[in-house]
Amino acid sequence: MKEMIEMMNKMSQNAYETSRRLAEINQSAMEKLMAQQMELVDAWMDAGVKNLELMSKAKGYQDVAAGQAELAREYGQKMMAGCKSGAEVMTEVRDATTQLMDEAAKSAGENVKQATAAATKRAA
Repeated sequence: MKEMIEMMNKMSQNAYETSRRLAEINQSAMEKLMAQQMELVDAWMDAGVKNLELMSKAKGYQDVAAGQAELAREYGQKMMAGCKSGAEVMTEVRDATTQLMDEAAKSAGENVKQATAAATKRAA
């Protein structure tokens, strides 16, 4: 009986540790994604300010159109970089989570084998 309680305790500790590590992975991802969001908001605000400056300094329609095209290109590049960076963060999360779950599954399999052996030994 003592062996079974010790195994249950070990499994509970393993489950807690897995949950804690998963929370750390998620927290890290959210911090990175929020920082990226703030960079994109900053880029959006910067584009707005540049657009207002362009409107106030433009001498004609062609200047406005050319300036806005350039602003759109710059902002588009920043957005694409942000999307790529976000995808990289999510790939890191996927890899870390996959590794964590693989380790947890292996540990659970070992615990089941030990519990089966203990139960068989006790029944004999």
